Amino acid sequence: MSRKTRKKRSPATRGKKKNKKKSLLSLRIFSFLVLLGLLIFSMGAAGYVIFFRTTIAHGAVPGEGEGGAFEEPYTTIPALPPDIAPVRDDKLPMVAIIIDDMGYHRDVGHELLQLPLNLTFSFLAAAPFTAELEEMAFQGGRIVLLHQPMEPKGDEWDPGPGALLTKQSKEEQEELFLENLQKVPHAVGVNNHMGSLYTEDRERMEDLMVLLREQGLFFVDSFTTASSQGLIAAKAVGVPAARRHIFLDNVHSQDKVCKQLHKLVQSAEQNGWAIGIGHPNDATLAALTHCRGKLLQRVRLVSAQELLIKLTAH
Repeated sequence: MSRKTRKKRSPATRGKKKNKKKSLLSLRIFSFLVLLGLLIFSMGAAGYVIFFRTTIAHGAVPGEGEGGAFEEPYTTIPALPPDIAPVRDDKLPMVAIIIDDMGYHRDVGHELLQLPLNLTFSFLAAAPFTAELEEMAFQGGRIVLLHQPMEPKGDEWDPGPGALLTKQSKEEQEELFLENLQKVPHAVGVNNHMGSLYTEDRERMEDLMVLLREQGLFFVDSFTTASSQGLIAAKAVGVPAARRHIFLDNVHSQDKVCKQLHKLVQSAEQNGWAIGIGHPNDATLAALTHCRGKLLQRVRLVSAQELLIKLTAH
């Protein structure tokens, strides 16, 4: 067919072609946006899992929000060993409350340090705000502990940087411990962060207790496993030691924390003393703010150091 006899396309036909191309382009753009959305969602989901199974698991988020699961979930109230008699003085039963995982939550940490309560504060060496908050605690006359990370049993629990592991040599253990201690320079004692596997290892715990003795430190066993060798190892080496009775805030609710504080008081009234462990979160701050009146009516709130001195003297 010659050019002269070839039919010209009508404007309507050309319009249909253009519309078809636009539709294909729109479909491609839509498909790209859908795929991009799925990619972003997948990355967000993966980030969520990593965040909640690692960062929060070993303490808290390096920011201002609340943490989540901060310790291994062993919450049983331990009975005192038969060779530890109840200790009473001529005053009210003694209670020590340790705030663990200090150094991650700056704002809540500041508010807890400003409470008119004789709390003890335990700092993670690697946390971003430890230097600032630890100095604030010391200047405020508060007792400071090193919150030493130790190896847990489950892979879902990440103890974080500077953790003591059962596979480490004595030299590695000593280097790590002293490095952590340098970052919490006002520490007068140590308690464990996680450590359900590590604290069950008698040999490792005795090696650690020797290091504590050399530094003149006492030990508070966070008691994340019923088979912990912490007290036995401390006694064998000659380190003043005690262990946790109540975790205050496994559930982040002011009402729940207040109920745990009540249990802590009951335990102190039964034995003459008790140790509770809480963490820097809004629920614990609120509970210590609003429930402290009843707490202080029935017990005497002392530092962990004062309590250990009393226990050692008996």
